[in-house]
Order: sequence, then C-alpha cells, then structure tokens
Amino acid sequence: MASFFISYVVTSGWTGLSSENFRLVPLIWNFVMKLFGKEDDKEFEVPSTPFCQEIPSILFFGLLGTTYFFLSPLILPFLLVYFCLGYVIYRNQLLNVYAAKYETGGKFWPIVHNSTIFSLVLMHVIAIGIFGLKELPLASSLTIPLLILTFLFSIYCHRRFLANFKSYPTECLVNKDKADAREQNMSEFYAKLVVAYRDPAVSESWYGRGISPEDPPLLRSNQG
Repeated sequence: MASFFISYVVTSGWTGLSSENFRLVPLIWNFVMKLFGKEDDKEFEVPSTPFCQEIPSILFFGLLGTTYFFLSPLILPFLLVYFCLGYVIYRNQLLNVYAAKYETGGKFWPIVHNSTIFSLVLMHVIAIGIFGLKELPLASSLTIPLLILTFLFSIYCHRRFLANFKSYPTECLVNKDKADAREQNMSEFYAKLVVAYRDPAVSESWYGRGISPEDPPLLRSNQG
C-alpha cells in the first residue's frame, strides 16, 4: 500500500505541479477563443486562485506523509520534493498569475489546523498499533501521552485563536474605512445610498406621472 501512495505522489503530485506551472489547458483554450471567438486583449479575464482544488490536495499529501512514514519512510523524500516544488511554483502563481477575487479572512486556516491535528492523531494511533504488534509495550505506553498532548494542543488553539477567524479584527475594519474615505466617489455613493432602498411608492417621481395616491402603487398596470 505504501508503494502505491509513493507512485501516487509522483504521478499526481509532481505532474500536477508541472501542469500548474505550464498551464497548457488555459493557454490552448485562450488561443482557440481568440482564433474563433474574435476576442481582443481587453476581454481577458485574470484567473482566480483555485483554493477549492489545491488546498485539499496539499492536505491529503500532508496526511500521507504524516501517517505513512512509519510504514514506509521512503515516501518522505518524494513528499519533500513535492512541497519544495509547490512552494516555488505557487509562490510564482500567486504573485504573477492569479488574482484574488475575494478575501476569506483566514477562514481556511481552521480547516488546515483540524486536518493537521487529524493527521497527527492518526499517526499516533498507527504508531501505537505498530509497537503493539511488535510487542513493544514500553514504546506503546510512551506514545499515549503524545496523543493526549495533541488533543490538549488542539483544544488550546481552538479556544485561543478560533475567534480570530470567525470575525474580522477591528484594525482591518478601520483600515477599510480609511481606504473608503480616500475614494473620490464616496460622496456620490452616500447620496445614492439614501434612496437606494426606498419604496417606489414614496418617491416623488411616482406621483409626478399622474398616478393617484389611492391606487396600489406596485401593480404592473399602474407602472405602465
């Protein structure tokens, strides 16, 4: 089974990083759309960061490295190459290729933390099982405190840091307000905000069209 996951890291992990670096599929698609769709350069849409695809893959490879190094330590060099290549490639992609379309406020970090804790717990359970099968009771007993410390560390992190990821800090909100205050069109935005959610029945232009106040204001027949 360990040899299968080593092959999986090589075939899926390394090739996935290579395809991410070259981006042949978006390149071919863009060429075809420019050739047959008659799109100009102004219509090019900058791709967004594929968090939903890359984060689960990275967490899965981290799970493999944490759990299987007891059974097959040979998997570690392949994972080390994967993470080193991933750091170089995704650093370039995030800086020069992708454009963030939204800000998550760090909401992915609790998922990463929980996945890492799960990997450590699974690693400890596998270690206890292996030491038990090899009839090493002392090693199994010494591994149990590590499992308890992992749970305690997870509880501490949840109580100490989880609230920071559920709500934005005040400093970020203040910086956002200062950035909005420097915008030139904010006065126009505030002027439109006053009447943006006003009922059409109470607007002055409604009664200027000769409609009686007694008529139902939102019927299609009256809106003509």
